[in-house]
Amino acid sequence: MGAPALGALVLAGGAARRMQGQNKALLRLKGRTFLERLAEAFDGFDERLISTNDASFAAGSPFVPVADRTPGRGPLEGLASALTVCKSDGLVVAACDMPLFSADLARFLAQAAQGHPAAACEDRAGRLHPLCGVYMKTCLPALDAALGQGRLRMMDAFYAIGGAAVPLGGTAFADSVLTNINTPDALEKLIDTP
Repeated sequence: MGAPALGALVLAGGAARRMQGQNKALLRLKGRTFLERLAEAFDGFDERLISTNDASFAAGSPFVPVADRTPGRGPLEGLASALTVCKSDGLVVAACDMPLFSADLARFLAQAAQGHPAAACEDRAGRLHPLCGVYMKTCLPALDAALGQGRLRMMDAFYAIGGAAVPLGGTAFADSVLTNINTPDALEKLIDTP
């Protein structure tokens, strides 16, 4: 049996309150939007989805918008909704506010996830990043059960489904690939980084 077929998912359904309501997928770094950077990172994937509460901003991108089945339940709902409609066996996932996510990281995650229902990056400080990982369709019943019980934390769901941490320590990836931009100050610091 070969490796599972994986699609790609960008989670972009948040309200971006800390970013003063700006759509984080449309923020710019070095002349390109975060969404354009993620489109490039996921270029090798046949199926590319985006979880969003505003499908219009995905127009002109290679991403197919997926609306939450039940709005207001955060990234866990976005992930479950995408797994419900995807044609792939699973999805490599990145949050829309991760402009340093790369094609190399997507391939690394796809390899590291084999044999697990889910896998997510762990930085060198031991912090898990559940919005940077891989989730197989086999997780869907457990995710739906958590949602049905009002347990909306991604971290809790990740551990409940038996997800595997993928440490970046010992790899060529710097922890900076996991940078997520939630505030105008964080964006300014990233822009100022050489």
